[in-house]
Amino acid sequence: MKKFISVITLSLASFMSSAASVSFPEAIDVLAVNGLNNVDGRYLELDQGHNLIEVRYRDLFEASAEDSNWVRSEPLYLYLDFEVASHYQALIPNIRTEEDAYLFIENPMLQLRDAKGDEKQLSLMTHSQLMAKLLLPQQ
Repeated sequence: MKKFISVITLSLASFMSSAASVSFPEAIDVLAVNGLNNVDGRYLELDQGHNLIEVRYRDLFEASAEDSNWVRSEPLYLYLDFEVASHYQALIPNIRTEEDAYLFIENPMLQLRDAKGDEKQLSLMTHSQLMAKLLLPQQ
């Protein structure tokens, strides 16, 4: 009986400590969360408060019947602050061509949709943009 109660207590504690979950589209690889590299790249459970997610866009496009090209971004960073426990879905624009992919990489934005259907548009930052955000005083 003590074992059963311990299992339930641990399960509830882990559920309550997780503030949010986020699922990502196939074209977005999650590289790290809060500096930790061993993460499940499609579905993340994140702690309440601030979270830094490192991602990379990558997709394969057919140039011809015999040739295809990978389009990859440099690492991009998503800075999130979760106050409410909810499941979120990260959505990127509909990218059909290589040109669309390069346009996305030049200005990487995604939509974060919560379980109620509310959406928030967020910018993905490059490493230098992230450093500027962290190091320069907010004005």
